[in-house]
Amino acid sequence: GSLGELSKIGVDAFDRVDNCLLELILATALREEPGAACQAILPVIVGPALEGGGFGAFPYHKVAQLSDAASGATNARAAVILRQLGLGEDKLQAVLSLSVRQVVDSVL
Repeated sequence: GSLGELSKIGVDAFDRVDNCLLELILATALREEPGAACQAILPVIVGPALEGGGFGAFPYHKVAQLSDAASGATNARAAVILRQLGLGEDKLQAVLSLSVRQVVDSVL
């Protein structure tokens, strides 16, 4: 799942643009903009698929294992998009410094 992929970012200098993380960064930044149409983030979180259908509990304990480092690749992509949407440089600098764990914690 996405949490498993996110847990790889920042380990042994591994980095790439992660689309799930990118969506969360964009939604979080836009939610904080005055007058923004995005007022809430409601992620769909499920645990592993169960035999016979359905899903188990989301492994919240694994969030603590996410990196305290920023995903340079993902954060840079988010900054480009947010710049095109007119966000100021101060907000863009804040986006660039967000760690993987900070982003995920902000929406859970």
